[in-house]
Amino acid sequence: MTSLQRRCFVIMPFTEELHYFYLYLQRHIEEKHGVQCQRGDADVLTVPLLDKIRGYVENADVLIADCSGRNPNVFYELGMAHALGKKVILITKDPVEGAPTDIRHFEFIRYELGKHCEFLDQLDRALRAVFVEGYESLYELARDVFQEFKKEMSPIAEMEKKEVFIERVVAAEQRGEVPPLDQRDALREFVLPRIVANKDQRDVIDALSRWYAKELSGQRRTDGA
Repeated sequence: MTSLQRRCFVIMPFTEELHYFYLYLQRHIEEKHGVQCQRGDADVLTVPLLDKIRGYVENADVLIADCSGRNPNVFYELGMAHALGKKVILITKDPVEGAPTDIRHFEFIRYELGKHCEFLDQLDRALRAVFVEGYESLYELARDVFQEFKKEMSPIAEMEKKEVFIERVVAAEQRGEVPPLDQRDALREFVLPRIVANKDQRDVIDALSRWYAKELSGQRRTDGA
């Protein structure tokens, strides 16, 4: 995997009412989390439908399944997702106690027209819980780079909280600023200012400038070799 780009596949019936709900979800998820969001009817059908759906499920980092109305196709795709070990967020507009027995023990996020803010807050928390694991390696790199920077350049540098670092990475991801994961030098340059808590202090700013100059010089020597 060479990119932090995440994919979310939404499972729901293809109805006119839910189509607009899907567009609402898609916009929120892509803008808020920088996650590519798709549904089964997103592309022109060029392969058998079940093969297409399976491809979406296999390539998704997380799935959102709308279990409203007990739609058979939704539960078929949900079973496929569980069989593949995928992470699934269940949503419904129905009373949770009305869900089929086999999935009633899972946590549902219920949505209502007049409570969309509460629904989005719960959905955001669920998505962050899913994706935070994917940022662990980046955080570990940032922590190592910070300790190196603090030792060599700035003893007064303070390390930012993990949650804040991840929020900064997510924001950068939405702007397309995260380097590919196989470009380690670029990643070192990317993570440092996002892990330094007091990066606006004058002495720390000067130290960051010296560190970047050193990194660039080292890259030039490597490239020249």
